[in-house]
Amino acid sequence: MTAPSFKEFLRLSVDLTAFGETELLGTGLAQPYLAKVRAACGDENVTALLDAYRAARADAAGDAGDAGSLDGILLDRVLLDRALRHRIFGDDRLGPVARNVIKLWYAGMWYALPPEWTDRYGARAEGEAATVTAASYQEGLLWRAIGANPPGAKAPGYGSWAQPPRIEDRYLKGATK
Repeated sequence: MTAPSFKEFLRLSVDLTAFGETELLGTGLAQPYLAKVRAACGDENVTALLDAYRAARADAAGDAGDAGSLDGILLDRVLLDRALRHRIFGDDRLGPVARNVIKLWYAGMWYALPPEWTDRYGARAEGEAATVTAASYQEGLLWRAIGANPPGAKAPGYGSWAQPPRIEDRYLKGATK
């Protein structure tokens, strides 16, 4: 068995988090996060997750091939979401791991897998709840998603409290201003 691919893990993370590859790489945590997932779940489970992800992308690409260009992009996302739900999130083995990858990126912390998962697929000492690195909290995607700075870190600067919060246009799509 070969070790799980960093590039595939990064692509999976892009689709699970809805953040771009550049944004994820910019955190500096992609490699440590893959190492944590491998240590907590084992290479065989991570490889199975990435195999299911490849199959989900293939399902979505195959089904979206006949659609028009603009509709094809939208349809591809819908089909990919459906394929991810079917192949990964609906799976007793892969679903909890994928959900933990999402939580890892957003909260910057690895949460222990459910007892049912560890009973069936094996418990590992590295699988206990833990912060991966000191930067994990500061670089959590949660802060970018809500347009805030992590409390106690990355101070926005003197007097910034006097300005109203900034909400990016991408979060206002379909909403009235």
